[in-house]
Amino acid sequence: MFTIPVLNIKADPLDALLAAVGYRLSMLASSDNEDFKSLLEDKDVTIQLGSDAAGVARYYQFKNGRFSQHSGEAKDATLTIDFADSMTGVKLLTGGNVPAFMTAVQEGKLKMDGDYSLLMWFNKLAKHIVPEIPEEAKPYLQKAKPYAYKAQQFAKHWVGVAKHKLDK
Repeated sequence: MFTIPVLNIKADPLDALLAAVGYRLSMLASSDNEDFKSLLEDKDVTIQLGSDAAGVARYYQFKNGRFSQHSGEAKDATLTIDFADSMTGVKLLTGGNVPAFMTAVQEGKLKMDGDYSLLMWFNKLAKHIVPEIPEEAKPYLQKAKPYAYKAQQFAKHWVGVAKHKLDK
């Protein structure tokens, strides 16, 4: 697996997602979003997410109302979440479903170590990551959905063709 050096992101879906989440959290931390900033107040926390199996680790530090993200493993993470593989991590993180996390723990699809209550706090932060779609834009999105579906099917076809050609 290679790393994109300028961004320090591995060519792995979980690392790309974690980096994107980190960049968005960084934007929110430096914004004027008071709801988000109030969640950061009085926090001194390090949350590490990744997959040992995939060789991916990234951690987020929240300290004195500030945020930073780092590639690699944290020395003293307050909460560590290790997914069984990259795609499990991507599915669970994009789902935003805390009970699914607990089910995954029971099924051995992820391991958590540290302060479990931070999972609920991080979920509150995560609700700010995806911006709210303005009501006036929603009709346009509905009109665009069929075209997006057609584009997705077109892309799947040509990715399949490319894979077939590359296998020869």
